[in-house]
Amino acid sequence: MTRSTWAASLCALALVSAEAVTGSVAGAQPPSQPLRSGQTTDYGTGSDGNLQKGDARLFTDNGDGTITDNKTGLMWEKKDQSGGIHDWGNKYTWGLTFSPYTMNGTMVTTFLATLNAGVGFAGHTDWRIPNQNELLSLVNYQNVKPAVDTAFNTSCAASCTVLTCSCTQSTFYWSSTTSQGNPSYAWFVSFYVGYVSSYSKSDFYYVRAVRGGS
Repeated sequence: MTRSTWAASLCALALVSAEAVTGSVAGAQPPSQPLRSGQTTDYGTGSDGNLQKGDARLFTDNGDGTITDNKTGLMWEKKDQSGGIHDWGNKYTWGLTFSPYTMNGTMVTTFLATLNAGVGFAGHTDWRIPNQNELLSLVNYQNVKPAVDTAFNTSCAASCTVLTCSCTQSTFYWSSTTSQGNPSYAWFVSFYVGYVSSYSKSDFYYVRAVRGGS
């Protein structure tokens, strides 16, 4: 083995060893940070509003009734007061409250079925109910009633459509996540102040569709 070949082999071995330790290859991007809570009010040194740690929120209204979260890559359905499928007053059931506890309630059979019919809402036919973590990513703890970014609470008024407004109820929205401790319950997010809990899958709550994600 020549000196140059030997040196190259040592470099390759060092790289492999480094990868084994770090779990990533050289030049790979580091894992993204958690999102910021959204709180900006300073409650003293070291408080959330004082440090404002995490990835800053960045939403884009696509002009077609959807909003893209540029940090998570998720695309969200907007809500309105038009009286149609996007109306913020529509409530749906989650599904079965007995084994096998299937997610087959009206949020699937009516809501998603309508969004994904034909060419789909905004040209997409893969709309789904967000999981609990995805839904919670919409919470902005600087705001209350609703506790969301202004992208989801803009110009909401009677008869407005998803093309002209964005609405969020200050209450419960279903996620697709079942409560493992009690499978007859599913998790929801309350956008009143941004808390989470679980209730019976037979209850009627609001929903917001999402698409995308890895």
